[in-house]
Amino acid sequence: MRTLFLIVLFASVALADGASDHVKLTGTWQPVEGTDGVTWILDNTSNAVKITQSQNGQKVSEFECNVAGKECEVSDNGHKAKVSMWFNGAKLVELETRGSEVVKRRFSVVQPDDFLEVEVIPVVPGGKTETLRFHRAQLTAAGR
Repeated sequence: MRTLFLIVLFASVALADGASDHVKLTGTWQPVEGTDGVTWILDNTSNAVKITQSQNGQKVSEFECNVAGKECEVSDNGHKAKVSMWFNGAKLVELETRGSEVVKRRFSVVQPDDFLEVEVIPVVPGGKTETLRFHRAQLTAAGR
């Protein structure tokens, strides 16, 4: 009985740590350097993540998808696409299929600097992996 209690205790602590890592992704993220004006907004709900991507102030895509790996139909910059998302530890993984192109993105918060790193991995056609860095947007007095 004591062994079962310890297993449940450790599992709940591990899940709580994972949940707190997932919450760290929530927020508005702006480019650190000139990453072509891309801004990401990530918002966690109970079983899904809502992602809004803007470029130079214009909304490019906005969708909410489960984090169980089930495909969602989305519109990305006016093009139909399918997206699957799941957590791999503290990283949010997004797999986007648009036509014959497949791109994998991994979102993670780098501590203690509180930066968002987005790894962009071209799967089909293959290509060079790119890592982009974003900082958390500061709330203005009007936004509080």
